[in-house]
Amino acid sequence: MTRPFLVLWCATLLFYLGFQLLLPITPLYATALGAREAEVGLIMGSFALAAMVLRPLAGDLADRIGRRPLVLLGTAIFMLAPVGYALVGTVPALLVVRLFHGTGMGFGPTAATVIATDLTPAARRGAAMGIYGLASAVALAVGPYAGGELVHRFGFVSTFLAAIAIEALALGLAWTLPETRPATVVPRAAAATPDVVMAAAPVALARFWRRWFSTAAVYPSALVLALYVSYGGLAALLPLFAERRQLGNPGLFYTVYALVSLAVRSPAGRLSDRLGRRAVVAPALAISATSLAVLALAASQRAFLGAAALYGVGFGAAQPALLAMTVDRAPPEERGRAMGTLYTAWELGISGGSMLLGLCATTLGYAATWGTAAAIAALGALAALWPTERPRGWRL
Repeated sequence: MTRPFLVLWCATLLFYLGFQLLLPITPLYATALGAREAEVGLIMGSFALAAMVLRPLAGDLADRIGRRPLVLLGTAIFMLAPVGYALVGTVPALLVVRLFHGTGMGFGPTAATVIATDLTPAARRGAAMGIYGLASAVALAVGPYAGGELVHRFGFVSTFLAAIAIEALALGLAWTLPETRPATVVPRAAAATPDVVMAAAPVALARFWRRWFSTAAVYPSALVLALYVSYGGLAALLPLFAERRQLGNPGLFYTVYALVSLAVRSPAGRLSDRLGRRAVVAPALAISATSLAVLALAASQRAFLGAAALYGVGFGAAQPALLAMTVDRAPPEERGRAMGTLYTAWELGISGGSMLLGLCATTLGYAATWGTAAAIAALGALAALWPTERPRGWRL
């Protein structure tokens, strides 16, 4: 718990708090502008889609120009985006603002997570990722419920102004962060000319992959994808689901989920340091799948919040182990690209989950929607049991 790590933790907490404040109200805001479930899924998914496109670039830039400029850029975008929410009056305009907002997620957290790993000893990486992840979990415990209350009492515009103020504080803290990029310069891959692409497409494709992605991060990225499909659906549809079934303030689901995740995250990170990452990830994904099956059947607030608690156990245990697994498998000079690869899958899961499950909700109903999400998480649990080659010198 060095001073830079503590500053990073606080800046991350505020970064996510301003974002989570808007999480339960954006779908409601979209429906107030005339959007249906499928359109809400598209709007919410567009945020993650923009972040996904930029994750590889952010990871590469973090290795080349440094981590700190990207943290500042992402936080500044998060501060400006709520201004757009307050000004739009149509569904297409809201979609454009969501795309812009998502670029901040593409830049900021990618670089911030690399800083966290740079500041962490290898033997304590799982525990450190658990502690670092508490920042977003605390924000999730407070933000959605607070956002729901602010909207109810003061309206949408006042809530957007509160998010702007919080992100301004995050930007001030992030400004004091040090640069942690290693002094080693990563050589830039030669650009592939059109004739080279035509004559040797496999070579050009391999160069493109090495330039932007990390092969070492592919396996944990696949597991993250299975986990985050459900998260995308929850972010887009849970407020509408709670309203339709009269389950109360949807922020309560996020609060319970986040509080349980807070309790689980650090012990799970330490457990993954001792037993290995997959020994934690596989059960965590299975628990996540169970929680979604419970949610599909929920007809009372008790069942609704029970599903939230189970989801908090699964999600809170899986996330730090997957982050640590990614860093374990990548050499230090490739950490930026490895984290960019992981976060690309992260955002693909959220964006794809928002859109896919939004279509399911429109055509098949919510029970089938959460059942689909549960099946995907269960497949991820099976994949986490699949044996993989143990990288020499690193712990799986």
